[in-house]
Amino acid sequence: MSTPLAQSLIHPAAPPAPSWWPPAPGWWLLLGLLLLLALLLPVALLAWRRLQQRRRRAMRILGAINHDLPGAEWITAINTLLKRWLKTRGQNQALLLHGQAWVDYLCSTYPSPRRDLLAPLASGGYAPDCPLDGAQRQRLLFELQRWLRHNHA
Repeated sequence: MSTPLAQSLIHPAAPPAPSWWPPAPGWWLLLGLLLLLALLLPVALLAWRRLQQRRRRAMRILGAINHDLPGAEWITAINTLLKRWLKTRGQNQALLLHGQAWVDYLCSTYPSPRRDLLAPLASGGYAPDCPLDGAQRQRLLFELQRWLRHNHA
């Protein structure tokens, strides 16, 4: 259907191809978010790694506490370790707690605490003779390891 009249018509000019620079605002936003992520991710990973190192060190020290110590000395050593670990986390108000307030603080800083297992920490260090058999010590150590893993203080 190409007639001479149709061939004599001038074809409309095509618009120029869109340039790739400058990009649309969405690309600028994505670039900004990626830069922010690139800056914050190393800081967050470093903080997480330091926390994990402190936690592993506390677990190692907790396992290294002499199990042959008398009950009161053993409880005192554990309380000292926990308070030292909380001090490294910046929780200085926990250093002043003792007795039932100390156990309440420990129970408030992690999910589903077992108060019955942590009860010797309240008065065991102050009693002249705190009778803890091997099984009770193991259960208390297991609960404290769980506390160290899940602590949100």
